[in-house]
Amino acid sequence: MQRLMRDVLLWMGVLVAAVPASAQILATSARQLSKGSLKILGYYQGVKGQVHTFSINGAGSCTTASGSVSFPCDQAGDVEAKGSGGGAVVKILGQPFEGGQYYGLLGVGGYSLRVPSTTITNTLSGDSPGLTAGFGAKATIIPDTIVTPAVAFDFSVTYSQYKFNRRFPGGSGLDHRINQRLRFWQYQVALESSHLFVDAFSGWDIEPYGGVKYFFTESYLKDYQDGSRAGGKRHMASPFLGFKVPMWDQEGLFAEASFVDGYQFGAGLEIRFN
Repeated sequence: MQRLMRDVLLWMGVLVAAVPASAQILATSARQLSKGSLKILGYYQGVKGQVHTFSINGAGSCTTASGSVSFPCDQAGDVEAKGSGGGAVVKILGQPFEGGQYYGLLGVGGYSLRVPSTTITNTLSGDSPGLTAGFGAKATIIPDTIVTPAVAFDFSVTYSQYKFNRRFPGGSGLDHRINQRLRFWQYQVALESSHLFVDAFSGWDIEPYGGVKYFFTESYLKDYQDGSRAGGKRHMASPFLGFKVPMWDQEGLFAEASFVDGYQFGAGLEIRFN
């Protein structure tokens, strides 16, 4: 059994190291906390290839729906743009009663967006850090015991915004300076399972967790130079894997990755107060 767990955790570690956040990471396992517990988590979260959908009008124009950021000519329907970035996040989680947890999060970091144009793909980026804020709740469906894993349901809402002031390559004769802002809301539900293995590796405890999350994203790209705006919606399901290693009585390290609709990872430290 220990050898099987070692192999599983090894492959989970490879996944976390190899895949660079479409949706928000959970950063916590499904295991229940004691009533009145409080957790503070600090971690880095990164994303590569996060897909945003923008609806355009077509009608033969190369700048439909978003001013100086041009989309393909003569095209109507949805156009996909891909974002990448990362930043630091602080998450505070509390359990006021048995079986239920509530949390809030706040993060800052950088982000860039690759937008398809008529002949090239422009990369939009900015000098100012962006902002992510959110809140959520988790309910324990099945508690973790010696023989059975925990199962929990998680729901969260997050808002992110990033300001872009330059684009590259931009095309011949075009000004590389822009004044645009990307905003998006994400609504996420997740079903996860975990189990704490005590003394799994030479006295070290380890808690692998994983599951599937479904998220719905509303994205808006606004040009403040001409007032135009492009927006769209996208929904997707993604599996995720993670593990937590308790270090001392109240502290632990964790890492998590998901790999659909872009590659996402996060890793950091948690501190628990009973």
